[in-house]
Amino acid sequence: MSTSDLLVTPAQRDRAVEILQEMFADGRLDRFEFDTRLELALKSRTRAELNSTFDGLVSRPVPTFAPAAFTRPPLPARQSEGRGMGLVTHWLGFPTFFVGPALVAAGAGKQNPVVRKHAVEALNFQLSAFGLFALLGIVTGVTGGFTGFLFPLLGLVWFVLTGIGGIAALLGSDFRYPFTLRMIR
Repeated sequence: MSTSDLLVTPAQRDRAVEILQEMFADGRLDRFEFDTRLELALKSRTRAELNSTFDGLVSRPVPTFAPAAFTRPPLPARQSEGRGMGLVTHWLGFPTFFVGPALVAAGAGKQNPVVRKHAVEALNFQLSAFGLFALLGIVTGVTGGFTGFLFPLLGLVWFVLTGIGGIAALLGSDFRYPFTLRMIR
């Protein structure tokens, strides 16, 4: 099967009509010729038939439909600058818990709003997790270890969410931690 035997899609037919309308508006076709070619374009079933509606014209466009490839829109310069530091800010929670994100928010966060946004989000999450672990420690001490199985589970959730936060910052996402008290703005 050759490409001229392929069936025409409605989008291709619509594009051909648009091209004919442009040619008529530009004065390259008179009313009779436009009507005749428009009727041929609307009745065409194959590419060969659709292409024949443009025979004898100066430029012979081939109406095709090609979807545009997905591309991520470029980030503004200030936002792309803060992505690496956003990763570092989130991942500073691993060795320093809430101290690292607090230092970044106080220092580098003053120059770049993207870094500050990530630092504040990481700081709020680390403070919430710290408070939860402290509360769980108190409850475990009072109840004699009844809730001790929650420490490893919550530790794993904390570890995974901290890692995801850093990766999301590197990708330029507006990541927000779930289950977080946002005390710092």
